[in-house]
Amino acid sequence: MSKTDEWYFVRNGQAVGPVTIQQLQADARSGVLKPTDQVWREPMPNWMTAGGIMDIFAPNPATAAPAMPQARRPAPPPLPPMPVGYATPQSTPQHDIGQDAGMRMLIPVGRSGWAIAAGYLGLLSLIPIFAPFAVIFGFVAIRDIRKHPDRHGMGRAIFGIVAGSLVILFLLGMLGMAILKEL
Repeated sequence: MSKTDEWYFVRNGQAVGPVTIQQLQADARSGVLKPTDQVWREPMPNWMTAGGIMDIFAPNPATAAPAMPQARRPAPPPLPPMPVGYATPQSTPQHDIGQDAGMRMLIPVGRSGWAIAAGYLGLLSLIPIFAPFAVIFGFVAIRDIRKHPDRHGMGRAIFGIVAGSLVILFLLGMLGMAILKEL
């Protein structure tokens, strides 16, 4: 097998090969090799998707050559980095965008729903009817976050408690002053 007949492909995050084009075609027909899988051979500068190689998914019998042993095989180039958010091999742990601090700043992922509600109720506690709910939701959010360590939003929960408590204390102070004024 000449160097240009030696193919490598990625399986479970590892380069596998060398294999012949006929083996890749058989894997493609059986569904083991998918069009999105990465493949490489010499003299290709980089890995490519198998779907981009016409001979793999639409075999051309004229290009098929008998396999001959080769003494020294070239090492394939390093695997390309997997872009964030794209599908990765199953053996690779999936990236949880809820654990990405930058992503949590943009969209409410990975947060406790109770914490989100407590934060908004804390903002709305300037309207006094929302203040007790901000405090209650804040405490429920803290309990939820402690029960599920993968959830975030402790700052929102604390903000709801503090904002709601300040409004409640202010209202109680005003009520106390009104009572003292009447005495």
